[in-house]
Amino acid sequence: MKLTTLIEELIGKKLLPTNTQITAILQSEANPWFITALIGISAWFSVILFLIFVFASQIINDANSAILVGLVLLVATIFLHFVSKNRLFVDQLALALNLTGQILFVGGIAIVDENIVTAALVTWFLEIFIIFIYRDHILRFMSILIATMAALVLLYEFELYQGIHIIIVLLAAGASWYWLKESEHLTDKMMTWLYQPLGYGFVIALQLVLLLSILPNMSDIPNITWWYSTIGLMAILIILEVYLLNSYEIYISDPKSYAIFISTVLVSLLLYQSPGIIASIIILVLGFQRGNRVLMGLAIIFLTLFIIAFYYHLNISLLMKSVTLITSGIALLILRFGFKYLFPLQSFYNDDESQNNWLRQS
Repeated sequence: MKLTTLIEELIGKKLLPTNTQITAILQSEANPWFITALIGISAWFSVILFLIFVFASQIINDANSAILVGLVLLVATIFLHFVSKNRLFVDQLALALNLTGQILFVGGIAIVDENIVTAALVTWFLEIFIIFIYRDHILRFMSILIATMAALVLLYEFELYQGIHIIIVLLAAGASWYWLKESEHLTDKMMTWLYQPLGYGFVIALQLVLLLSILPNMSDIPNITWWYSTIGLMAILIILEVYLLNSYEIYISDPKSYAIFISTVLVSLLLYQSPGIIASIIILVLGFQRGNRVLMGLAIIFLTLFIIAFYYHLNISLLMKSVTLITSGIALLILRFGFKYLFPLQSFYNDDESQNNWLRQS
């Protein structure tokens, strides 16, 4: 039985709302990936030729004309997006032209105003507008990244360097909420189109911002202050653990849960200057809970990167680094066998009712 047929039957039995967008999403992604890739390449190639014509004909000869052309492209692509129905080439062409329009519009404003703050503010509000008005997964995903970068620029220009920790905590909280409520988003008319690009956007933006924590010579954000982000991420991780334990009917009062919370606090204290590791653990837990291999893959990649950076920046001898690695490995093995003893797999399914509760939560 095809998945679309199954969804139609569920709607007929009133197990799914009639306005669900799941079927539309499945139909929009029915083309093979290589067909989509070829169409996207052809659309971008067409845009490159168009831009060569625009610049060669000197249509864009100053900042004001760049703003005007960028605004025209933005309005035209939004119009194309709404009038085109299941036209893959037109959608890809509109996507490429929209990004071009954003660059021209924001770049022109930055040149005219000669103030990066104004350009960053315009960029931030423009991306928020596009997220809600432009129903395209790729553009919404990119808008999250661009808006995050614009927010970082604003913090830098206003010399609010420690505000980066607030952004990190908000991104982690947003990613956790979006993925934990995935099943509810799939049946919501608006969130069906928002949760996936925003969910992945928050995850990638979070990890990209945390790359700043492993860059050397960050004089504006001293290494000693990264523990602010670690504390915030630790709190989110503990809240996430409480939520997941409750879904398995293991409550805070249960002595078994103490081992998890104490381990989380100890690991966070040891890695107080490496918030990227804690963030990667949060993403890994979310990916495992949702059975999402993409999230787990992203978490493992960034976790490996942050662990390598943590090991590299340790201000100790190579011998002590080796001892640290050996000790960490032994500690992780002890934790693994300890958790297997405290949380045997069959304890999660000790009766039919708890199994049904777990399936409903998933």
